[in-house]
Amino acid sequence: MRMLAIVLTILMISGFQTAVAGDLEDFGNLLTYFYLEPSEEAFQRLQNSADKIYPELRKAGNGLENITAVSIARISQKHQWPIGDSPLGIKAQEIVTGESAFAKYVADDSKIDPAKLDMWWVSFFATGDDAYLEKIFKYAGIKPPKEPALQVVIVGAATWSFQSNCGQHKAVLEFAKKKLTSPNLPPEQTSYLQKCIQPAAEHEPR
Repeated sequence: MRMLAIVLTILMISGFQTAVAGDLEDFGNLLTYFYLEPSEEAFQRLQNSADKIYPELRKAGNGLENITAVSIARISQKHQWPIGDSPLGIKAQEIVTGESAFAKYVADDSKIDPAKLDMWWVSFFATGDDAYLEKIFKYAGIKPPKEPALQVVIVGAATWSFQSNCGQHKAVLEFAKKKLTSPNLPPEQTSYLQKCIQPAAEHEPR
């Protein structure tokens, strides 16, 4: 997920690493790998870490606040664990109930932009549900359209992020292997998947 990596790097470089370095690291790991070992205790840790760094998430202004709220909402929906009453918790609860313009945007798969790709990624990391990988893969490795510009950006972001996460997540790698055997897969996606799988398979992603 490109947004998470970029923003966490910025926060660390900016001197944010002093008082809450442990919270920041814990937050990043939980947001990215929660689906591997889900527990209510880990969910509470994620919320607590996010609440501690919430002012910095807002200051970053790069959407990480929204991505975090989506993660909290998806985990709560999957496991029926309670959401806290912090500002992030309130936003997450709105996503669960569909009670805001942002919640409607999150739920509307016809409104696609790079931020929506990040939300699909974090939803997968929260739940391990391949349905989110299907949504992302639809735009990965295809022939980039000449226009509109937004579609070009979306295809580029999906193509890069899917290949990157093949190397970081065993579940994404296994999904890619399964898709490679799908009938009627476009030739460009077949070639793309082969490029994703070969280097990722040479080491053991988590």
